[in-house]
Amino acid sequence: MAKGKNRKKNTGGNQAGASAPVMSREDMGNGQKSLTDLDYELQAAQRAAGMRENTYGVWGPIWRFMTWYDSKKVPHTFKKKVYMYLMLFTGWFGGHRWYQGRRILALCETLLFWTGIPLIMLVTDFMEVFPLKADENGYITMK
Repeated sequence: MAKGKNRKKNTGGNQAGASAPVMSREDMGNGQKSLTDLDYELQAAQRAAGMRENTYGVWGPIWRFMTWYDSKKVPHTFKKKVYMYLMLFTGWFGGHRWYQGRRILALCETLLFWTGIPLIMLVTDFMEVFPLKADENGYITMK
């Protein structure tokens, strides 16, 4: 049988298997939310109602671990200037994490400094800490 024969033509109606229309960035500019934002809102509502969140495919276990890990993090308060200097001089092996009080992450970064992974994490830490405003005593609080 030839490949082109017996294929159903998708006319865009409400047929089984028809895909949802894709929203462009221009469409979202007029107050509409993206599908990702709507999915986050749905998961937040499910979490607030005590329901288990819908997670899909291989990302399901990763998403559940990330939300569990975020719920276990405790706030740490430290001086911003000292933290920035530690990031600059000892960040390549996780020295700033020891000051921050995150011992397990600091140990992981210290043990894996030779892989370059702590350098990547250092860049993301810098992007997270730099825009934060310190209080009148120079302290910031991070989770």
